[in-house]
Amino acid sequence: MVNREVLEQVERGYRMPCPQGCPDSLHEMMKLCWKKDPDERPTFEYIQSFLEDYFTATEPQYQPGDNL
Repeated sequence: MVNREVLEQVERGYRMPCPQGCPDSLHEMMKLCWKKDPDERPTFEYIQSFLEDYFTATEPQYQPGDNL
């Protein structure tokens, strides 16, 4: 696809599908960032907060190991 075709597709509303292995919640954030109207896109502050919360929620819980 050449640049002009990409631009035409995006203007028609095409957005990339969710990458393999990407959680749906992260793909939803990506789609918010791709909104046509800039006023509908999330702020950087919101994105940072979302990602901090996301990584905290998905962080593996500490499990103590066996005593050596």
